[in-house]
Amino acid sequence: MRRILAIPALVALFLLVACSTEADAQILDLHTTLYEHEAILEAIPVELNPLVIDALTEYLVASGFEPRDAIIYRIRYISDAYEVIGYVAAPIDYFDHKYPILIYNRGGNTEMIGMLTPEEVAMIAMGGYIVLASQYRGVAGGTGVEQFGGDDINDVLKLIDISEDFDFARQGGVYMFGGSRGGMMTYIASRLDDRIVAAAVWAAPTNLLEHFHERQSFYQHVLITRIGGTPDELPDEYIRRSAIFWANEIMAPILIGHGGGADYRVATHHATNMAEALERYGIPHRLSLHLQAGHDVIGTGFLHEVDEWFRQHPITD
Repeated sequence: MRRILAIPALVALFLLVACSTEADAQILDLHTTLYEHEAILEAIPVELNPLVIDALTEYLVASGFEPRDAIIYRIRYISDAYEVIGYVAAPIDYFDHKYPILIYNRGGNTEMIGMLTPEEVAMIAMGGYIVLASQYRGVAGGTGVEQFGGDDINDVLKLIDISEDFDFARQGGVYMFGGSRGGMMTYIASRLDDRIVAAAVWAAPTNLLEHFHERQSFYQHVLITRIGGTPDELPDEYIRRSAIFWANEIMAPILIGHGGGADYRVATHHATNMAEALERYGIPHRLSLHLQAGHDVIGTGFLHEVDEWFRQHPITD
């Protein structure tokens, strides 16, 4: 069974001092790139759970992937005036193959729901991508306050800036993928940044004015806290986070995935209505409904669809 290469800090230090093999040189190259980047304050190799990695490897194989070994770092980087926590992962053979860059946007909010795990990020790298992912400001030891699609979108866009200095990766743009709230972030980023060559979302809310009233009081409290008020009090802020209102401004081809009635968090109409809006404006897209699925993408086969979608929109270095 293939596993992620977990590199304790002492081993990474040894690699810096005595790099004697080609594989070591590859690891050192990534480490040095992260260490010397002006926006990155800290880059630490991550220990991973081998049992989780085994399970994710089996899932990738069942989904049609040929998993690669990968390495992963936890980073602390600057976005606006804040220190933000994130991850960078890469296939172990990244120095021999210029892999495309993929920005992965987590779902959930704060540290309560959906916080990134290194295994989650590493799994995507195992599929053949250089992956950058953010916990968003104010989470996991970062500074500032998460705003659920407000100025914290800059934490996502900053990762694109950082990736442009990855000489070992395929340049010419990035891919972006996110689920749930991460899908919302992907829509917003695709409105703001033309460096996104293609994007994919899963179970993403596209109309927060409606979404607010479709959810229970606990989630409404989260939106009020993170956005600053209710839809009646701050309609412009909710529209700012609702892709259905500015679908004509989306610049990247979008693959839209969603589950069915078992998804009690985000109703299917958020996907179907968005697809209709994109069709109206002639924005390239594809709708993929998995009506037996719930909110979780695992087990749907959608990740393989994402990989195929990105391959249909190649990044030329």
